[in-house]
Amino acid sequence: MMKLQVHSKGLGDIFEAISDLARSSYEQEPSQQAYSVPAAKGMVNLRRIRLREGMELNWFDASFQEPVTLDVGVDYPHLEIAYTLSGQGCWEADGNAGSYGLSPGLSTFVYIEDKKMHTELMPKDDFLHMELRIDPRHFGETLLPELSRLSDNRFYCRQIAGAPQTSLIVEQMSKCPYSGALRNLYLEGKAFELLAFHLDSATEGTARHQGESKLKADDIRCLYLAKDILSRTWREPPGLLQLARMAGLNDYKLKLGFKELFGTTVFGYVRALRMNEARSLLEQGKVNVSEAAGMVGYHNLSHFSQLFRKTFGYNPSEIRKS
Repeated sequence: MMKLQVHSKGLGDIFEAISDLARSSYEQEPSQQAYSVPAAKGMVNLRRIRLREGMELNWFDASFQEPVTLDVGVDYPHLEIAYTLSGQGCWEADGNAGSYGLSPGLSTFVYIEDKKMHTELMPKDDFLHMELRIDPRHFGETLLPELSRLSDNRFYCRQIAGAPQTSLIVEQMSKCPYSGALRNLYLEGKAFELLAFHLDSATEGTARHQGESKLKADDIRCLYLAKDILSRTWREPPGLLQLARMAGLNDYKLKLGFKELFGTTVFGYVRALRMNEARSLLEQGKVNVSEAAGMVGYHNLSHFSQLFRKTFGYNPSEIRKS
């Protein structure tokens, strides 16, 4: 098992610790660095892109055969948006009940200050993960008032499962068509778009859930299990009653709890996974619209096109044309 412990007072501290372990570290452009770190019978490849002072984009691509643990003490106001494309893991912050999952299609919006975080990555699948990391001290009054409304105990976390807006922006960032200064300009714009979406979702969530959540720790564990089952079976998912039994919940608690915890319904999550896969297939140019629809579980082409347009704001045929 690989273990890494870091105490950070700014965005760069964790990379100083990683660079000490890295087999190779090189700078592709002045604002971009890459690291390859041996880990648990595998390798962790990390790409760091500094967009501006106090804002950076990190990409993790890791393959390992034993668990990887990371303990980070965060001694400064730290804002982060994370999105997992593949792989599994979990994390928790000291002084806060429960843990949070890392799994495909799950977006995490977290603000943390003067806390310790413990993260575990599981050697189930290759781990592909994106993090937009922000130090709000460099943004003055732009961000601090927004963050003060979210939390009064220096910790806030909201997770959203299967949001097409997030997956689309992350994909656009990963396939940035520019280089040099234009690349940073493009990525910075996408970063602020991602931040605006999550701040808006957080504000809505705070207003909607002013009362304390009634979900217990065991309920949350079961709901994460239900989401994990759906992430593996979305082409032919179990029915609601069957899924509830598989996850150890009744169907009522599954429906309400899933919506509260992940910001979408069970059916909405499955549909988002299908739509994201269909868009990816079409962008690769190897299938037509009808074939893509069938491959993600839709046999009514008109219904598929309608849902695709509702999800992304354009017709699936427009991808082929472009």
